[in-house]
Order: sequence, then structure tokens, then C-alpha cells
Amino acid sequence: MLTMLKNRWTGLWLLLIVLTGFSAQFAESRTITIGIVMLILLISVIKASVLVDYFMGLREAPLFWRMLLLAYVPVIAVIITLTYLF
Repeated sequence: MLTMLKNRWTGLWLLLIVLTGFSAQFAESRTITIGIVMLILLISVIKASVLVDYFMGLREAPLFWRMLLLAYVPVIAVIITLTYLF
């Protein structure tokens, strides 16, 4: 059981590393367009959900607290996207 749990944490950590690498590659190697900005922000939302659910342990927390923290990144992403558009 401990080995399986350790493998899950390692897998999630590796997922975060890979997603961070992808977002860094997109941000550095291409011309910045609204599509690239939205893609990087989507990756950030995915990473935030993994962090909140697993690493912060809020997967089983009361819905209010979980949704409050999960909503933070998408709200910021929308604000950044709107700022970029105007």
C-alpha cells in the first residue's frame, strides 16, 4: 500500500514538472498570442487543481474551501486574458 501511495505522489509530482516544462517552452519559444496565453493559463489551472486536491489535501475537504481555492486560478486566468485582450 505504501509503495502504491508513493508511486501516486511521484507520478503527480512528475506531472507537475512536465506541465511546467510545457508551459515554459510555449512561453519562451513562440510569438506570444492570445492562444498561447490561454494555453499557458489552462496548464496553470490544471496544475493548481492537482496542488489543491492532492498536495494540500483538500480533495475531501468541505466543498466551500475546496471551491474557494480551486476558483482562484481560473479567476486570475480570466483577468489576465482580459488584460491581454485590451
